[in-house]
Amino acid sequence: MIRSLRVTLRAVLLTALLAVVGWPASGQETPDLGREIAVAERTLATPTVADAMSFVESQQSDPSDVIQDWLGVCNALGPSYDEIYRARHIYKMFRIYGLERVYIDDEYNVVAVRPGVGDGPTAVLAAHHDNVAIWPKDQPMEAFERDGRVYCQAGGDDIPGVVQLFTVLRAMNAAGVQTEGDVWFVTLSSEEDGAQGAAHFARAHYPHNLDWRRGDAVVELHGGAGEGVTTGALPVSTRTTLRFFTPFERRMADQPGADRRWRPHAVDVLARAIVRIRSEVTDPRSDCLRCTGVAEDAERAEWYINPSLLVGSPVVNRPASEASVRMDIRAPTWERQRLLHGQIAQIAQEVCEELETDGFPPHHSTERCGYILDINQVVGRDLSIDPIPGWDPVDNPQARMVAAAATVLYGFPPSIDPDRGCGDCRNMYKEGLPAMSFRGDVIDYGNGRIERGYPVQDRLGGHDVTESMEIPPIWAGVKHALLFAVAHAGMRGG
Repeated sequence: MIRSLRVTLRAVLLTALLAVVGWPASGQETPDLGREIAVAERTLATPTVADAMSFVESQQSDPSDVIQDWLGVCNALGPSYDEIYRARHIYKMFRIYGLERVYIDDEYNVVAVRPGVGDGPTAVLAAHHDNVAIWPKDQPMEAFERDGRVYCQAGGDDIPGVVQLFTVLRAMNAAGVQTEGDVWFVTLSSEEDGAQGAAHFARAHYPHNLDWRRGDAVVELHGGAGEGVTTGALPVSTRTTLRFFTPFERRMADQPGADRRWRPHAVDVLARAIVRIRSEVTDPRSDCLRCTGVAEDAERAEWYINPSLLVGSPVVNRPASEASVRMDIRAPTWERQRLLHGQIAQIAQEVCEELETDGFPPHHSTERCGYILDINQVVGRDLSIDPIPGWDPVDNPQARMVAAAATVLYGFPPSIDPDRGCGDCRNMYKEGLPAMSFRGDVIDYGNGRIERGYPVQDRLGGHDVTESMEIPPIWAGVKHALLFAVAHAGMRGG
């Protein structure tokens, strides 16, 4: 659907929109956003913000600077927990773009502060800069752009968010925007492997530097935006390892397999357990985080189990006496997490008993067998049993302003969804600092032309060597974040 975009909306349109406000997925009614919409509308109408938006429009007409930023971040090595090269590159770019208070912290997060000129609340715009470690660090991959699409590891998740940060900053600088409160530009480490960078950032700054009770906001960019905000702390995720142990002996006298042609290994036990976990424990419905082409009204998985990292013998010419699988387990509550862990442990116990009593085909040799289930990492916070006192995930000034900015820019009903979040957001919640995420499927082509709907093909090969993303979907997020940051932090003279 193509429609005309007006820089400001008529009051009658805003009244109509507020009359058809959507409901968050939790069933809690979206609060009245009349005041926030008025602030966002007034902010957008100021000459300096209009100039900043014009700068963004000029970048849309000629995205060569944005593409250069995109490729530059891509080509700086940045797999989770080995991101110092990418962090240094981002640090350099923030300094080139005029910021002086820039540093890399102990977890390779990059924190850059654009100081305000008054006492307004702080607006933190964030993105994560790491990628899944597909190739070893001595095999870098050269990023490239072709036909309006950027190809590289993390090229669609979440280097576009980093590029959006750069573009918001450059727009503010080009227009000479002065905010009352500080605006922080933060890139976070290790989101793809436990989001420890986000947890560290929250511990480092809450509550002395950043405090939601004073109105400070942390909002993350992921490439898209333009429709609203997600404020959830779920799902709760655990990185769980299941390990099996069988004897070290390579010969067993008077037993089948004594000639070493065959004997049960720990890998055999692990394989049987994985098959049962996949068939008996995994939610068979489509997982919205890992699926494409699924109908909107299709049932979605409530929990997610991904056995992803398998380890057996360190060499190929000896039996594996230990074998393990590391699983990414996501669930809506801690109660469901505990149930899944219990089901996995029960399966492990049963396959060990099967080996010890009956053996596995073809020889049915029995072996000793043991297992251990480790919970290595926990991400997220179940607010139903561990709420943050005084925090309402829907009715809070930060989320209201994010939603209002989207409505003023693009005219869609305000949307605040407390049932979704982001990987970094969940770990900040865990540390007591509520964080949220710009969301939306708006494609802004510039000059008032927008389209609602984010085709699957705009992002390809997530967490894969083929990963890529088209350029147009980033612009709605740039404008959304720009208007939010200035409206929330307050504008000098606005």
